[in-house]
Amino acid sequence: MNKVLGFIKGNLIIVISVVLILALLPVGYVFSGKWNDGVRTKVKDAYDKEKRSLTSSGKVTYSLPAVLEGEQDVSESRAPNAAVTEFFKQAKAAREDQVKDVVARGTQFNQGDHVELVPGLLPDAGDSRNRQRLGRAMSEAIVGTNDQPSVYQRKLRRLNAGSPPSPEVMQQTLEQTKTQFEQEYRSSDAQGNITSEQQEEIKKRLSARRLGEYINRAKSLTFYCDPSAFVNGSPTGDTKTVGADKYSVVPAVNWPPSQVTETVAFTWLWDYWVISDVLDAAAWANTNAASGAMSIPEAPVKRIDLIRVSGLEVAASTADADPDSFGGRPPRGGKPDDAQQSQEAASFTGREGGTATSPFDLRQIDVVAVVASKDLPKFLDAFGKVNFMTVTDVDLQEVDVWEELRQGYYYGNDHVVRVSLKIESVWLRSWVSPLMPAPVRETLGVPAVQGDSEG
Repeated sequence: MNKVLGFIKGNLIIVISVVLILALLPVGYVFSGKWNDGVRTKVKDAYDKEKRSLTSSGKVTYSLPAVLEGEQDVSESRAPNAAVTEFFKQAKAAREDQVKDVVARGTQFNQGDHVELVPGLLPDAGDSRNRQRLGRAMSEAIVGTNDQPSVYQRKLRRLNAGSPPSPEVMQQTLEQTKTQFEQEYRSSDAQGNITSEQQEEIKKRLSARRLGEYINRAKSLTFYCDPSAFVNGSPTGDTKTVGADKYSVVPAVNWPPSQVTETVAFTWLWDYWVISDVLDAAAWANTNAASGAMSIPEAPVKRIDLIRVSGLEVAASTADADPDSFGGRPPRGGKPDDAQQSQEAASFTGREGGTATSPFDLRQIDVVAVVASKDLPKFLDAFGKVNFMTVTDVDLQEVDVWEELRQGYYYGNDHVVRVSLKIESVWLRSWVSPLMPAPVRETLGVPAVQGDSEG
């Protein structure tokens, strides 16, 4: 023991150092381990943060916009890839081209053959002298003159539509026929008398002649219709577009051309386009793929009784005018309030026109026609074939064919019904609005263009 103590005393520094080393080793191990964990955590956090930053900045989002209603956008977030980028670029360009093509085709379909009747008048004639000159030409086109039928009459002629024989012409024909029959019987009698039996025979032959005239007329037409069926509806009552009273016979030169403003001319033109579409639908329904246009006895649509177009209530800023100067259809004063306009714009189909953000406007149409009951679906289908028209309501009534035959309307052997339709017609602003005068734009909420004016 003494030797050990002596060694420790003689080597105290070495002994202390050994003791310290032995004591510090486990303590250092513990502290170094904790220090390493802290350093490792800090380094890992820094690494993860940098990785996230690099990863997020190294991703791009590829997307394809939805085209069809109810379709979802296609979107994918991933690292940039040249092949993927090119694929999405081409796919997006193809979709944009498809959308442009659909828009172009839709616009072309909606516009069809609808053109200005008097170029230069709409939307602004420029000055009063030009306005009067072009306004006179517009009124002559709508009403017609002694030398030139109205555009409505010309439209009916192109479609081979018309009226049954007039009572005056029929009466004259039957009187001539009766005279011939009487002369025939008198010449066969020595005293030149006609017996009661012969009188009865003349009546039968005249009835057959009358029926024959009605049948021949029906076979020469595609459907019955005349301009008196065309009506512009308004809150103040129905007013004839053409063909009513003096407006179908008085030459247009008698109209005050100073009162045919651009707004009046546009209303006339738009009404004509709408009515023309309905007539085209009837003609389409009466077309057979094999033989072409059918005659009334075989055709689905026998007669058009009425085409009433919803009135266009133009804002009060429209120039004042004499109602008699445009067929009883001057612009109505006063712009509807927002609630009324919204209610009128709301459609049974869910469409909403007549607002500032709407890409289209709506016209409502009432149509009354005599149709073969078995072919009614073809007539209903025809509206969508001609333009953006939707049938929203259908009502049917019986037809007294004998009573109508007495009036000259021969429908053939088909069972017929009188159908009342409500139709919604869509008009794209992309091609219609450039022709709209300022007051019409104001009423429909179409953004104004520089230079709008109307005197």
